Amino acid sequence: MNIHGTPFLETAAKDIPELSERFWFWRGASGENYIHSVYTPETCPPLPGAVYVGVARHGGLRTALEVGRFSPHLEGGLPSAFRHFDEVHVHLLAREPGAAEAVRRDLSIALGDEDELETKSAFPLMKVAA
Repeated sequence: MNIHGTPFLETAAKDIPELSERFWFWRGASGENYIHSVYTPETCPPLPGAVYVGVARHGGLRTALEVGRFSPHLEGGLPSAFRHFDEVHVHLLAREPGAAEAVRRDLSIALGDEDELETKSAFPLMKVAA
């Protein structure tokens, strides 16, 4: 697993410490950083099509457990499978389905869930500004 995360505080606004609990960066296999909003499974709204990272929290350390996308037809609360996450980190800046899928694949490769060679031949990574 090569996925790395950093709090917003370390990479951006050091003078606004409360933001480190609300935002987190996850780095994809491409080296691109993607900013994510941090929610608990109980407070995460339905965000159809958005990219998520399911996270286990151990003090200040956060470990990515799963990368995926919310169903485009998501209504109501999150699936019950999300209850085993301590946090759900959601990337909201990929507005088009192709861009969201590129972010998901980049993070999934970094997590070790997908093979980079298979992904490149099936769907080339696109740069998405974070």
